[in-house]
Amino acid sequence: MKLTEKIHLLRLDFEITLSLEQKLPRFVNAIIIFGDRITLIDTGVKGSEEKIFAYIEQNNRKITDIKTIILSHSHPDHIGSAAIIKDLTNCEVLAHGGEMDWIENIEIQNKERPVPGFFNLADRSVKVDKLLEDKQLINIDKDITIEIIHSPGHSKGSINILFKEDNILFTADSIPLKNDIPNYDSYPDLMNSLGCIKKRNDFSILLTSWTPPLMDGPEIEKIISDGEKYMFELENIVKKTYIGEETETFMFCKSTIEKLGLPPFLLTSIVDKAFRSHLKN
Repeated sequence: MKLTEKIHLLRLDFEITLSLEQKLPRFVNAIIIFGDRITLIDTGVKGSEEKIFAYIEQNNRKITDIKTIILSHSHPDHIGSAAIIKDLTNCEVLAHGGEMDWIENIEIQNKERPVPGFFNLADRSVKVDKLLEDKQLINIDKDITIEIIHSPGHSKGSINILFKEDNILFTADSIPLKNDIPNYDSYPDLMNSLGCIKKRNDFSILLTSWTPPLMDGPEIEKIISDGEKYMFELENIVKKTYIGEETETFMFCKSTIEKLGLPPFLLTSIVDKAFRSHLKN
């Protein structure tokens, strides 16, 4: 999808394997910047390079024009194709320092954050060539300047990206989606980052990893407000449920999921970790 002449949004579909019988359909957005050189923001899961390359060639460009990959964070649906794209194009990979360990060693990430079917989503680590910092400005191309915004919460080194000339803000996974998978490292940090997004007045188009582009003011306000209300609902239920000693594994997590009316397959260590982060504020 063409947002401007140079900034395009590409939807990348994939599945999370929950079991031999059950697969969860998902998608993630990547951004392709067609300047004198091509910059990718996120790369989808393993195998997504085929759709990325096809889209680039449909726009009469070569895959060797890719010179930079910027990773919004380290999770497998964002870094899954980074290694093969880097191998084929010799591009640089940029990420925040808080994400480097999990990008450069996905075995550690899988051990510490065991997503179902992890190695179907990302099977290779990739070296980070340069580290990104909060408030850093990068001139991607003529009239395309991006600002890096450190936005911890979903993960400790998550970044948002503001396209300054085009008034476009990409928030990756920083805005929780109502009734979606509770998936964050720190509830206090997430709420702080969400509050910072809410206060900004320097964008008119909102891009996330999980929605179509939002170009209407009330629509943007609603998705932020809905995410905030969802977090408050989780906060209320978690604080009332995670009390005392557990008599079985994930007992509190199971009870919280049931009270929220969420599907039982969310009974995982990742969701339990997200819930427990509410207890630290």
